[in-house]
Amino acid sequence: MKLHHLESNHQIEVDDKSGLLTALTYSSAAVTRGVSFDISINLQTGGGERRAATGGLEYFDCQNQSAVTATGAPISSQGINGIIWHLPISIDSIKAELIYRLDRQSAATSFAIYFPGGQSVLIRDINLEFQIKLPADNWIINMPGNGLRKDLPISTLNAEVGISPVGGLRGSSSVIHLASKNNGQVAIWPSNRVEIPQLTIKSSGQSQIQLKIDTNFGSDLSKVTGVELELCKLDLSVPGYETFGEVFQDWLRQDGYVSPNNPPTWIDGAMIYEAQIGFSVFNEVNHYSPYPQVRDLINDLEQIAEFGFSCIQLMPKQPYPSYNIHDYWDIDTSYGNKADIKELVQKAHKLGIKVILDILLHGVLDKEIIKIAADGVRSGPFADLISSETGDSFNADVKDWHNYLIAWSRHILDFEKYWYEGSPAVSPLIAQHPDWFYRDSAGVVQGVYTKAFDARNVEWQDYFISACEFLMKELNIDGFRFDAPSYNDFPNWASWARGRAGASALGCIGLFDRLRPVMKRINPQSLLYTEPSGHVFRQAMDLNYNYDEQWLVTAISDSAAQSAWGIRGAKDLAAWVAERDRFLPNGSLTAHHIDSHDTFWWPSWGRKWRREQFDITKVKLLTLIFGSLPGPFMMFSGGEIGIEQLLPKLAKVKGSKIWLTGEINWWTASSYPDGLFAISRSLDKQVSASLVNFSDQSLILKNEANYQLKSVLLQIGESIVVDSSQIKLPPFSGAVVEFEIG
Repeated sequence: MKLHHLESNHQIEVDDKSGLLTALTYSSAAVTRGVSFDISINLQTGGGERRAATGGLEYFDCQNQSAVTATGAPISSQGINGIIWHLPISIDSIKAELIYRLDRQSAATSFAIYFPGGQSVLIRDINLEFQIKLPADNWIINMPGNGLRKDLPISTLNAEVGISPVGGLRGSSSVIHLASKNNGQVAIWPSNRVEIPQLTIKSSGQSQIQLKIDTNFGSDLSKVTGVELELCKLDLSVPGYETFGEVFQDWLRQDGYVSPNNPPTWIDGAMIYEAQIGFSVFNEVNHYSPYPQVRDLINDLEQIAEFGFSCIQLMPKQPYPSYNIHDYWDIDTSYGNKADIKELVQKAHKLGIKVILDILLHGVLDKEIIKIAADGVRSGPFADLISSETGDSFNADVKDWHNYLIAWSRHILDFEKYWYEGSPAVSPLIAQHPDWFYRDSAGVVQGVYTKAFDARNVEWQDYFISACEFLMKELNIDGFRFDAPSYNDFPNWASWARGRAGASALGCIGLFDRLRPVMKRINPQSLLYTEPSGHVFRQAMDLNYNYDEQWLVTAISDSAAQSAWGIRGAKDLAAWVAERDRFLPNGSLTAHHIDSHDTFWWPSWGRKWRREQFDITKVKLLTLIFGSLPGPFMMFSGGEIGIEQLLPKLAKVKGSKIWLTGEINWWTASSYPDGLFAISRSLDKQVSASLVNFSDQSLILKNEANYQLKSVLLQIGESIVVDSSQIKLPPFSGAVVEFEIG
């Protein structure tokens, strides 16, 4: 069965018996080419729910339903942006429709599934598998923002690799671009922005790939009139990868993936200092307490300013309430003595330092949930592994959470007694606002290790917005870092939410859209900053975290951590960042770090800092690399040890006019050596370049642009040498230099 229309140069072919997509063809005056598909759909339905050992919900006794049968002919209609076909199907006994679109905007075609309401069916999840057969050729794959280097032969991808979804913590565009010499290009975009799916990809040779989508979609169909789930977009008319970014920017804009593109003027070249009040505890006996009281941080302000930091990010007080919600209006408990914090802000402002608060969304602590969470750890699958060594949780593939869950389990037991002592027996908010919380089908409040708020609830959004207003006005702060807004990544089966239970994980997106104008009215220069780096989190944020970059730190520093498809050296790292940025919504900013409280908390004691994982020269070079990237640089208190002389020089570079306004140039051409990381800014006839040799061999660069050395602003290791014919970088060295173009 063929679905086509004169408005489109694509033709969809579906199986007569199942209605599932079997082929996609693109035709132009010059060429006709196609791709074939073998698609399977599995619905997990019914069954029961229980709390998982590490929080959230897990299912049991579910039924798998996967027999897809077409039950009628496709019915076409004229949509806003093109032609739509609704093809009725059944999946075993469940009624549904496959929706195919030929789009005049965004990607050329899309594939979705619709379930009519009124059915006595509880869908727990939908799992899809796409076997995609390309014309025989040597295909190249690019997945910007994911754990692949640029221009990878797909035959190299011989194991399942995770793809960061648009709503993910280590997010990306999730787009897949495939190109070959003789058969054109294919773009595949699993772009669900309602749930947070799990996506993996694997090749089967040179011209076949397998894409799996575990949607995390859940719905009680008896509670809705109907519900649609977008699965994937496809386009065979895209250009080669080097120019695809421009096309993809139009897709992002048309589909609503945009950046506000008007961040506060002070943030681009900022240096952010993440400060902790109180103490955190590890393995029960190891305490870390950089600032026992707010007063200690006040006393250190001048030193922080001398290091070049222009913003303090104040973490919640440790060990209680830690990264949990006690009471937004109780500043003394949540952050430290209120009078001292006001003094901190006042004195910081006099030194030209902004102050933002880390603020939590995911849930409240009480004695009841702490006991449940800790008992779950003690009886769970990681109980016997808690004493085992853990490393960088964000170096592993995006689908691999094993290391993190061991460290997380240890963290729960480490903090258990402190959380328990500070918490009420049962949070009064449970009785006062029962609809604010995640629940299972039996009505029991659920969470990971807190009682989880559902940010979809508009009354809770009002409550949170009013808290942010209060804190900004009361403390005269300059904004917020929103911690873990999608932490509750499991379905909410409360009666009001069960029509689309999986949508709760991204309920914060609507909240942030509402919060932004409120904050900007109070202070137009206030900062909205959050952890997840997925594209949906960019639409209301001035700044996002760099969880997506953390694997680069380990991969460049430890050859044993490299994969066959990952980066192979410093030049690959630069190319990866350049491509990631090219596929972000225009105007997006990322804060870069190598040491944060997140990288510090999860590794074993003695391996927490990068200086404990790598030698100090590598740490200095990593600081220069990530400090040279567009956007601010951040660091956890204590990370300055060993790099004290470097930080103020880096801050001066980042704050210079040429680094803030100059044109960015990435030195990633094939003529440059693999061990080189290089990025420069040019303004008029001046060039300021950050050059790093992250290898044990001297690197020689041809001075083809006739750069004339003006000054060396920063030097690590042996000195750079520049003459009329070449630029020489000694092994494991780095510099920021100013050139004049001769």
